[in-house]
Amino acid sequence: MNPLIVLISGPSGVGKDSVINKLRDNFNSINVIITATTRSIRVGEIDGRDYIFVDQKDFERMKKANEFLEYANVYGNQYGVPKDQVKSALSRGQDALIKADVQGAKTIMKLEPRVLSIFIMPESINDLEKRLTKRMTESKQALKVRLDTAITEINESGNFEFIVYNKEDRIEQTLYEIEKIIFEAKNASKKRVFNLINETAP
Repeated sequence: MNPLIVLISGPSGVGKDSVINKLRDNFNSINVIITATTRSIRVGEIDGRDYIFVDQKDFERMKKANEFLEYANVYGNQYGVPKDQVKSALSRGQDALIKADVQGAKTIMKLEPRVLSIFIMPESINDLEKRLTKRMTESKQALKVRLDTAITEINESGNFEFIVYNKEDRIEQTLYEIEKIIFEAKNASKKRVFNLINETAP
């Protein structure tokens, strides 16, 4: 079967991390690309599993060395997708699964038009607000910014190949739909060709 670059995006608080962690646990063929970030580690997160936590100086060095497939400033913090992880996964015949915000996803889709792009949609804005409030990592002002941003991002969902709704307490259904999408793409008669495979080192 053809290895894929799978791109998962969606608004903050929609449950992307929960979905991706379950996909990683369920399938040896999926290699989750660990994003580098300058933001502070949250309670319960593990460096090297959830994110690669770096300071601003190291992040700038990685940018200059062209080590990122894409990078962006999100809510005042830097995030970047390491190229070498993607190349390594594909070379081993594994699917490279990338989580990106909508801004970063658009950049990746321009660089890799054959990427399998999936937008995870909340059941409603009210549902998303409840999730963010429950997480309790935001001030009221920050929560409003995230909700406003979420509405803008949801309006961009039509740019993605697939949209999957992640309803509250229905994560197994969400996983089923995503797994079906990946399975059908891997077994399609027309192979997806990715530019990154043929990229020469800088």
